[in-house]
Amino acid sequence: MTGDDKKRATLDFGEDLETPPAPPVDPNAVKAATRAAGFRETPRAPAAELAETSVVKPRRARRKTGRTEQFATRLKAETLEAIYAYADQQEITLAETIERAVAALYRGETCDRPGDERASRAGRPIDQ
Repeated sequence: MTGDDKKRATLDFGEDLETPPAPPVDPNAVKAATRAAGFRETPRAPAAELAETSVVKPRRARRKTGRTEQFATRLKAETLEAIYAYADQQEITLAETIERAVAALYRGETCDRPGDERASRAGRPIDQ
């Protein structure tokens, strides 16, 4: 028997399966039920904020940097804006901005840099 000779299996579920459409739901009844269940409505941004965010330019450079590790954290809005402003001003990536910040912290501190034997022997960080 070849593939052309085989009969296709048919699925028979008996009666016609068409179901009537669901009745329309009153949106106000849905809102009342969700509020009664303890849900709250998601606040909408004012139109001025929406217009402001629609013209934001991309901030990250699209070039290979050799960096492979991820670092995700939550920051205050002003801290994030300061990081972006510095990166935009210097025309560097966010990763370079963080690397420079860490280097500056180590230059100002007398603690050892992890994994740096010369800093451990000298008791101070290595200048870059």
